[in-house]
Amino acid sequence: ALRYPGPWRAGGNMRTEVTDGALVEFFKEIRRIRDEKVSGRELAESKRSIVAGFALSLEQPTRMLNFAITRKLYGLPADYWDTYAAKIMAVSADDVQRVARKYLNPDRLQLVAVGDATKIKSVLEKYGGVEVYDSNGALVAADKPEEVRSK
Repeated sequence: ALRYPGPWRAGGNMRTEVTDGALVEFFKEIRRIRDEKVSGRELAESKRSIVAGFALSLEQPTRMLNFAITRKLYGLPADYWDTYAAKIMAVSADDVQRVARKYLNPDRLQLVAVGDATKIKSVLEKYGGVEVYDSNGALVAADKPEEVRSK
């Protein structure tokens, strides 16, 4: 986690013609994570995966250094990493839902889509204002024709 609230990402690669359906499903999943408790099986698998990944990372000197820096930066207790796995294993479905409700707000998400603006802009506009950028990262003026904006 970052010291202050920051970005998180969820995404996928899809064909232009299924952008609309993919976004519908994406938002459905965000709402599901907030509204439904995670299943016991899925939670157990996720916790085991996190703990196993953590255990493997202890074999990498650079990761160990990063853990020490993180502990210092955030003022964590000296035994933080010693108790990390147990804390992960103690996370409950209620904890997951509480945090999801606090931090995942589907009405405040910012979408980034890469593709042909002439084909996906109208789909994205269903979710709010749309800014179009060219391949060099420059904002394209809203009054330019769609053909120019998508190049």
